[in-house]
Amino acid sequence: MGKGAMQNISNLVGIYGVPHTIIEVGVFEGGTTFWISEQLAKTSATSQIYAIDPHVGSNDMSEDFAVIKQNFEYNLSVHPAKNVTYIQKHSKNGLIDLINLGVRAELIYIDGDHKAAEVLTDLVLAWELLKVGGIMLCDDTTTWKYKDANGTQSAQMSPRLAVETFIQCNWHKLNVLSLPDGAQTAFIKIQE
Repeated sequence: MGKGAMQNISNLVGIYGVPHTIIEVGVFEGGTTFWISEQLAKTSATSQIYAIDPHVGSNDMSEDFAVIKQNFEYNLSVHPAKNVTYIQKHSKNGLIDLINLGVRAELIYIDGDHKAAEVLTDLVLAWELLKVGGIMLCDDTTTWKYKDANGTQSAQMSPRLAVETFIQCNWHKLNVLSLPDGAQTAFIKIQE
């Protein structure tokens, strides 16, 4: 997570209030997860973060996911706040599990797979978990030509295609929010 993401999350929380339940899709080594956890621990002893990541390879990343998973699990084990639930599943399955458990969140951060079809699935399922008045924050949404590890550039490899499609399909149910960091897109749910 970059400095811009932290700034956007801080700004959104400052304007719309401290979320009690957060869902993060795509946690990598947990930089965002544990930063949010620390911030929430200052204001709420009962906050909950659901961190979803299968920690397996992807065609848009060349990192060693065995090492990334090991780093995340270590970070989770030493993190002082115990408000993080790790769901080691593909986002679709993890989000469906949360829907079946009746979880509802005030903030959902989407930073998982970069393929448009996968991002769109994440958005549709996450929308079911988002409370009215809740915020969805989507990362990596500024470029139409996201490059995968092989150098392929296509709209189908771009989260932007999925985010813009989702916004257009749900225009009457959300308001797009202005963010200082243009690498992300955020919107607030105004109706079911």
